[in-house]
Amino acid sequence: MKKVMAILTMIVFVAGPALAADKAFQKADKNKDGKITSQEYLNATSKAFDELDKNRDGVLTKEEIQANDKIDADKLIRETDANRDGKILKKEYQKAAKQRFHSMDKNKSGHIDYNEWASDRSDLYSPFNLFSF
Repeated sequence: MKKVMAILTMIVFVAGPALAADKAFQKADKNKDGKITSQEYLNATSKAFDELDKNRDGVLTKEEIQANDKIDADKLIRETDANRDGKILKKEYQKAAKQRFHSMDKNKSGHIDYNEWASDRSDLYSPFNLFSF
């Protein structure tokens, strides 16, 4: 019985991230055509920004980002804060999301299919890899 439980635990541990990626992909693919367009991706990133922006002022502070313990706030600010003021404006966030979309679209088809999504997930920084679309 202990071996079975250990094996089940390992399966859940290994499969968990893949299942989360599946769920996020399915939520972002609003028209259910098996691919995420740039607009679908940007809509999802806009929603993610709004969820992080607790005071609804259009700016993410380090404190707001840190409220989500799955996000490395310093890294996100460093990689997204274009004007280096220590905060992330929604337009900065969306610009970074647009760049990320283009880097994920490996074959430059104008959409991200599931293979591109799944293969690129490990390289993404939060919250672009942690959307709760």
